[in-house]
Amino acid sequence: MGLFSKKEMDVNAAKSFWNWFCNNEEWIKNNVESNGMDVIWAIDEQIKPVFPYFKKELEFQLGYNDGVGEFFFFHFNDKTLKRDAEAFKSMLPEKLAEVWTVILDA
Repeated sequence: MGLFSKKEMDVNAAKSFWNWFCNNEEWIKNNVESNGMDVIWAIDEQIKPVFPYFKKELEFQLGYNDGVGEFFFFHFNDKTLKRDAEAFKSMLPEKLAEVWTVILDA
């Protein structure tokens, strides 16, 4: 069995993602409306390694209005992705949780 045959979230990649998000939060907030695709592609690059077993495109949306950020993550009712998305959401750093909400959706 290969290293990536397990259907599990890569916890280290998830930690790296949230660190990256913290470090780039100002850029994300400042560009999500005006340069949305740049933000989406940057996040996509960071989030893919978190779910290495999911071969389709990961889908998410985010918005930032009036000091409140929302990060929608779509799990398509895939049991494994849904489970891991819950774990991913629970790893949201406190500093970000003051401003951002992670919303899981099918």
